[in-house]
Amino acid sequence: MSILNQLQENFPDLDFREQYLLTKQTYFKIGGYAEVYLELDQKEKIIEVISFCKKNKIKITILGGASNVVISDDGISGLVLHLKNNQLVDLNQVTQKKQYLVKAGAGLKTSLLVKKTVDLGYTGLEFFLGVPGTVGGAIFNNAHYLEDLISDHVHQVEIITESGDVKTISADECEFSYDASRFHHTNEIILEVTFALKKGSLEKSQELIKKATQYRADTQPLGLPSSGCIFKNTPNSPELKKLFPMFESRKFISAGFLIDRAGLKGTKVGGVEVSKKHAAFFINSGDGTAVDLKKLIKLVKKEVNNKFNIDLEEEVFYLS
Repeated sequence: MSILNQLQENFPDLDFREQYLLTKQTYFKIGGYAEVYLELDQKEKIIEVISFCKKNKIKITILGGASNVVISDDGISGLVLHLKNNQLVDLNQVTQKKQYLVKAGAGLKTSLLVKKTVDLGYTGLEFFLGVPGTVGGAIFNNAHYLEDLISDHVHQVEIITESGDVKTISADECEFSYDASRFHHTNEIILEVTFALKKGSLEKSQELIKKATQYRADTQPLGLPSSGCIFKNTPNSPELKKLFPMFESRKFISAGFLIDRAGLKGTKVGGVEVSKKHAAFFINSGDGTAVDLKKLIKLVKKEVNNKFNIDLEEEVFYLS
């Protein structure tokens, strides 16, 4: 029995779609077809479908905002489940640290998370307005704005375990680090996230949002098909400090800075090019493919290594 038939037989009320083009779902506008595609916004149904797939050995790929992924030109096999659980609930609970708890669905857009928490009178997440993608993806990759990590504001995370059970884990158990979390090396799926925030003033929150928005507008190629930064920033080192003494006190050096210094802004392979505005951003000029992107990544890594003896590490994830 095909995957589609198995799913339709067990969930006849759900709208499964076969051979669904994923290009339009991604920020990069790259990628082939999903063997089977499903959008879900109800938490209970999400749990049921994921648990069924795990117990029946059906390959399942989770999509949120699809902002930090590269989908193969050949598409994705199995079920692609697009999470749309975008609710935000004020729990009206206060922690011992006098922080207020709000719970967000993994499918909530990060920018909406910021707007809604500010509207509720809370502060802490303003700098994440403009971060593409959803809450689930932001937690998966521990999204950051300069030195501010989203994990600094996480209280706990509700997950679906590898066996298909639902479990709540603390922020410490998420094993957050720079651009990473435990979810990078487990098959657990983020379902909901509880944030711990402080009371704030609307005026100050709006100032912080304006500052973050302006910074992104000044430094990033907004409005163009891109998955954001392709590479993680590079840990600083004695060698790099000698080359760039102005960054002596920094923990990391921007991958975009190194790519720029290697003279690679505007470099193009097929329909994908290195942004002239921010060299860590690669742009789809309209007809780019995943193959073009991978070739450009390989070229950039080679040139940066030749010039600085640095191995750039990709921040994007490949799905097939």
